[in-house]
Amino acid sequence: MPRPAARRVSLVLAAVLAAALTVVVRAPAAWLGDWLQSHGRLRLVDARGTLWNGSAMLGLSDGRQITLVPGRVAWRLELAALVSGRAAARLAHPWLAAPLSLSLGAGTLSLEAGSAELPAAALAALGAPFNTVRPGGALELRWSDFELRGGVLAGELRIDWRAAQSALSNVAPLGDYRLSVRGAGSGAHLRLDTLSGPLRLEGSGSLGAAGLRFKGVASAEPQMRPALNGLLGVLGPRSGDNALLSLES
Repeated sequence: MPRPAARRVSLVLAAVLAAALTVVVRAPAAWLGDWLQSHGRLRLVDARGTLWNGSAMLGLSDGRQITLVPGRVAWRLELAALVSGRAAARLAHPWLAAPLSLSLGAGTLSLEAGSAELPAAALAALGAPFNTVRPGGALELRWSDFELRGGVLAGELRIDWRAAQSALSNVAPLGDYRLSVRGAGSGAHLRLDTLSGPLRLEGSGSLGAAGLRFKGVASAEPQMRPALNGLLGVLGPRSGDNALLSLES
């Protein structure tokens, strides 16, 4: 190829490469929202910034409407991590005690230890049964380093529901409760315990490739049974003075 022609081809290739890099670096945050919409129920609303450094409102869709989560989530993707073949990001939200770091690569998803506090009312966005119970109170979350590698989950999560309430009962608070989640092989073990209060909730289950399986019992302290009888009837089928809890998905 003559030298002038080669120079022209080099200039064209350089221009194309520069344009491609500009598109990649300045890709709008809405692109991430489009990807999430095609891969599940999570939605990004009012996305701002770029794919690499942006913010948005989080929403959960049931196919008909979107329920927004209060507060904006901000993210920053680390371009340098892509060179090593992994994706790394830091997420910030008012409910998080500190920005959350996570990475994805080579069949491994990693999540650094952290904590969060949020109103229990936010659970209603998840749908049944929370939108029926309409919980109140506060949730305190604490988790260790989490890793999902080759279908094997390692890590622990603790969720404390403090001063629990429900719009279906005049008794307030109902109590304090703890849900413990512990990685075990290809799934996770779940354990629900009552820390205090007139409404007693106990149960266990698993979360894995087959979905969520949980069985438990709800009961009331003897002197509080008349006041909590209606709520127990909503929580599950009756077995004597107790209600049987069951969740499967």
